[in-house]
Amino acid sequence: MRLYIDTSIINGLYSNDERIKSITKDFFRYAKFGHFTLYGSEMVSIEIKNTPDIKKRELLIDVIDEYSVEILPITKEIESLASYYIENKIIPVKYLPDALHIACCVIHNIPILVSWNFKHIVKHKTRTEVNRINQEHRLPQIDLCSPEEV
Repeated sequence: MRLYIDTSIINGLYSNDERIKSITKDFFRYAKFGHFTLYGSEMVSIEIKNTPDIKKRELLIDVIDEYSVEILPITKEIESLASYYIENKIIPVKYLPDALHIACCVIHNIPILVSWNFKHIVKHKTRTEVNRINQEHRLPQIDLCSPEEV
C-alpha cells in the first residue's frame, strides 16, 4: 500500500505522548516489513531541516533513510492545487505546508495521506472538501488518516 506521510508522523516516533509514540512505532514496523511504501515530499525535508534541535533533526533525517521514504518534488502543479485549497478555505493560508502535503499526495496519486495533524488535515471537513475539489478537477480521491486508521 502506497502512503504519503507528513512530518507529524516522523515526529511521532519521538513524541512525549506515549500513546502516539507507540502507535507510530507500530506503523513504522509495518512499513519496515514491506506492508507500506512510504512517500513524503520536499516539504517534509524542509520542515525537518527547520527543526531547531540539531540532535532531533538528525534523528528525523535518519527515519527517512531507515524506512526508505521516497521524497517527492513540490511542482508548480502542486503549488497551484495547494493555493486552490487555501482560496477555498479548506486550509488556512497560515498553514500552507499542510495544503502542500495534501496537494502532493493528490498530484502523485497516492491514495492515503497519514498524519497526526487533526487540526487541519485529518478531519471530516478537510476530507470532504478536498475530495469535492479533486472531483471537480478530475483529480484522484484521497483519504486523510491517522496511523491508527491505516
